[in-house]
Amino acid sequence: MTREKGEPPLLGVRVMVTRPEGPCDPLAEQLRRLGAEVLVQPAIRITEPAGWGPVDAALARLDSFDWLVFSSGNGVRYLLERLRRVRGVAAGGSQEAAAEEPKKQPLSSLIPSRVKLAAIGPGTADQLAQYHLRADLVPQQFQAEALAESLCRGAQGRRFLLARASRGREVLAEQLAAAGAKVEQIVVYASVDVEVPDARFAQMLAGSQIDWITVTSSAIARSLVRLFDGALSRSKLASISPLTSGVLRELGYAPAAEAREATLPALAAAIVEAS
Repeated sequence: MTREKGEPPLLGVRVMVTRPEGPCDPLAEQLRRLGAEVLVQPAIRITEPAGWGPVDAALARLDSFDWLVFSSGNGVRYLLERLRRVRGVAAGGSQEAAAEEPKKQPLSSLIPSRVKLAAIGPGTADQLAQYHLRADLVPQQFQAEALAESLCRGAQGRRFLLARASRGREVLAEQLAAAGAKVEQIVVYASVDVEVPDARFAQMLAGSQIDWITVTSSAIARSLVRLFDGALSRSKLASISPLTSGVLRELGYAPAAEAREATLPALAAAIVEAS
């Protein structure tokens, strides 16, 4: 597509963003700044876990762990909000005070100083920073294998608490356990498929009126196929990582673009390069 000098690179390009809905989605905002028309059609929803019992029990023993490991920004948000609520109420605070904005209630005093924090990527580390916490480890490649490789050095006999979704791969826990670590996993949020798409977006997709669809996880890839099935072939798919691309190919849909690194800015850049 030919562009006038100084024109936004995605002007006139329609992109469907399929991440879970939330305020000020960074991918949607970046795509809009690049000139795209953004349609927000979540493929999955993020909710609280079925029960908080296992999480609360682990948080009561937080000082017994050497590492607290986050594999997503959602994990950061749900675990730390629960920690603030539980500790705030236990200390005589109110539910209302415990639910204040993260910047108003730093959590650094609630995380024992001996516990190190690991984040799977810069987005997850940024989410920690919103709570005035710094990641002690962020792997150079933003995927579970790289995080496991980094953590496995010196993992023998160490205790790891993994904050995770209700579904996902076991590679991190398995590799840490194989390295001699003591691993405990807690489900801090649930990932649930959206059952019915927006009828207008489904009609637009069927009519080849959507240029790109972003795919930012394996769960989203699978849910998109269930939501739209063959109509997905009428749009170009932009994948955030080789892992997500592999799942798409297994499902019969080869991505037209793949991010150079597993970050939202890199995904937006991949769409610009391929448009």
